[in-house]
Amino acid sequence: MTIAIVSAKGGVGKSTVTSNIGASLSKDFGKRVLAIDGNITTPTLGIYVGILSQEKTLDDVLHGTMKMSQAVYIHPCGLHIVPSSLSPKVGYPDPEVLKEKVQDVKDAYDFILIDGAAGIGREVISSIKAADEVLIVTNPDMASIVSAIKIIKISKSIGAQVSGIVLNRVTGGKFEIKKTDVESLCEVRVIAEIPFDNKMIEGIRKMTPVVLTSPNSPSAKAFKSLAAYLAGIEYEEEKGTIYKLIRKIIGVDKI
Repeated sequence: MTIAIVSAKGGVGKSTVTSNIGASLSKDFGKRVLAIDGNITTPTLGIYVGILSQEKTLDDVLHGTMKMSQAVYIHPCGLHIVPSSLSPKVGYPDPEVLKEKVQDVKDAYDFILIDGAAGIGREVISSIKAADEVLIVTNPDMASIVSAIKIIKISKSIGAQVSGIVLNRVTGGKFEIKKTDVESLCEVRVIAEIPFDNKMIEGIRKMTPVVLTSPNSPSAKAFKSLAAYLAGIEYEEEKGTIYKLIRKIIGVDKI
C-alpha cells in the first residue's frame, strides 16, 4: 500500500507523522517500509530521521540519473528512506514522474509512505496521484482544519481515496476543535489523535522518531496504535515493568 501523508498547511507535523509511522511499522510490526520525502522544495523528512547526506536523493531519481532503489538509506530501526535534496540542484525535477518511480519499487515493500509538500501545488498533487490512499494531517485549530478541508476536496476531485485524518498535537485545551467537530466539518473520520508531549519535541531535536527515543511516551503510544491500525494489527499497549514482573512470576500471558 502506498499512502500519501498530506496537508495544505505547513507546520502541522506531516514529517513527524510519516517518520513515526514508518519507524513503528518497521520496528514494532516487522513491515517492509519505504518513506519518501515528496517535498522537493522544502524537504524535512531526512532531517527527522538523521539523514543529512546528499549523495543520493529523490531529486536524482526524478531527474532519471538514479533508480529509486539506489537512493535508499536504511535507518537502524529497519525503515528505508529516500530523502529529497536539502540544497538546490541544477534544474527543478519533474514531480509528475513520481508515480512511475514509485511503481518501480512497489513490490519490494509492504508500505510506501510519501511525505507530501505543504500547499496544493504540483508536488503535493503528484504525491497524491502516486498513492493508493491519502492520509490527512491537521491540528485542532480552525486554520489547520480549513486547510484540511481544502486538500480533502482536492484529493477527492482527482479520484484519490482519503483514508482518514490524523489529528496531531492535541492538548485537550478548551479552545481546541474536538474530534467529532473535525469529522463533521471535514466529512472524514479521524483515525488517530496524537497528543502533544515534550518527548515528541525531544525526538525531533535528536533527529530520531519518538517511537524510538521514548517508546512509552503518550505520543509514541498513539503513533504505534496508528501504525497498527494501518497494518490491520490489533495493538496492545505496552505495560510497565511491574506488570511484566508479575506476569513472569505467575506464568500467564495476560492479567
